[in-house]
Amino acid sequence: MSGDRYLRWEPRRSRLRKRALLWPVEVWTVLAPDTSRGLNAFQDAILGLLLAGIRDRQRMAELLCLDENLIAFILAQELLPNGWVDEHSRVTPAGQDLLSGGLDGKGMVTLQYAFRDGVFGQWLPRVSQDLPDIRPADSETPGRFPAFRESRDEGREVRPFVLPRRCKVLEPRKADVLKAWQEGLRDALRAGGDDESIPEIQSEDLEIVGGEPSLAYVWCELIHEPDDVHPWLVTDPWRITPVARWLREPLQAGLHDFRGLEQVIQSLVPAADESALTAQALGARIQRDVEAQLSVWSALAHSDLVLLREHLSRVLRQQARVGATPRPTQEELGSLIQECGSLLEALVQWMLVRWPMRSVELSRDGPSRDAAEQILGQLPLRAALPPEARRMLAGQTFRGIRLAAERRDRAFKALLFACLLATHGHEDHPLRELNDAQAQWDRLLTLIDTRNKGTHASGQRLTSEAALAASEFAVAWTMTFYEKF
Repeated sequence: MSGDRYLRWEPRRSRLRKRALLWPVEVWTVLAPDTSRGLNAFQDAILGLLLAGIRDRQRMAELLCLDENLIAFILAQELLPNGWVDEHSRVTPAGQDLLSGGLDGKGMVTLQYAFRDGVFGQWLPRVSQDLPDIRPADSETPGRFPAFRESRDEGREVRPFVLPRRCKVLEPRKADVLKAWQEGLRDALRAGGDDESIPEIQSEDLEIVGGEPSLAYVWCELIHEPDDVHPWLVTDPWRITPVARWLREPLQAGLHDFRGLEQVIQSLVPAADESALTAQALGARIQRDVEAQLSVWSALAHSDLVLLREHLSRVLRQQARVGATPRPTQEELGSLIQECGSLLEALVQWMLVRWPMRSVELSRDGPSRDAAEQILGQLPLRAALPPEARRMLAGQTFRGIRLAAERRDRAFKALLFACLLATHGHEDHPLRELNDAQAQWDRLLTLIDTRNKGTHASGQRLTSEAALAASEFAVAWTMTFYEKF
């Protein structure tokens, strides 16, 4: 393995039992939008007021409790030079993009790195702007795994298990790279407690540089989490999420192909751990139960509902795992809430295909929250949106709503807003028919807010009871529309 490159992102501190693992990857250089370039709080607030039609600097200073000279400075030295407002202090399309979670209209791009799995061949949902190299402690000995120092201050050496590289390097498809890039960005934003600012990226925004990747190994860990339904997990090498299901699942399926790996895992998992001894049987039982439950809902087998069925299956499996675990971790509970949000997104995406949003007048200069709330108060619904639900939805930009209707790739609130507007053009739209007991708009949007905030970023702690109740609600809300499937 002489001359190999090793990458290690700063690990999270943990007292869990672990064993270091080096995972082979292809590192592809790409030119992609710099998503870190956004608005600060002052810029965001001023642009929001301008978009609402408030251009008087004295009035803006009063509303924002800022000095009028500071308002003038930000307009002249920041917003205007960046092209986010014009000389008349009108918000430009580039400024509207940023307000709605888009990218800088100037199209600023940076060199970044995308990663393809060198073992199983899939593109990994991660992107990085740096490659943190580490070097073995001494010259590598043929036939032995390389050793690394635990830290500069400690003399203890760690010799990770190295997975063999098995995949041939193939020419990358831009669509695959873009999908992985977007999924990685979504994970990073969610980890920061933001699910409403996923930028709009098109294939032309991304360019693959060079025809060959560099080959490297990324550092991760096999860990044993006593309260998890799985006896062992794989940590996220990029440290965005605690664990990487997309690494563990293929490794679990091909475990017998890697000589010595089973013994490593057995040494990691305590022999007396009942959860480890029964996890495989429990997982098989859960899978059988979920498949049996889904088979009863035969309409879900329709080709238009493949994505919805998959997300429903994930919710049911995670729900069963949480219910079967005596002390589920916050990661397990948070994962259940995340799956609920994904299920509800898949549901409203399906609605927008079945009942598309027809011509609805949406101002390109808006919205103001008042205008949005007025629109939401005039919907042809049997169960009208209560004031709190209107407030929670009114922050969506009209541009974001139009994109949700056209592309169905926005966050849940924009998708739901578009679905609600579609009720004007379809008398048979299922949202029109819901009664108050079925709709529960406030509860629906509160679940989404819980998912968006995240248990780590917000500091809030979930309970098993709350997570299970949320999942039961998400499944019930989805199945309210079963007759339309």
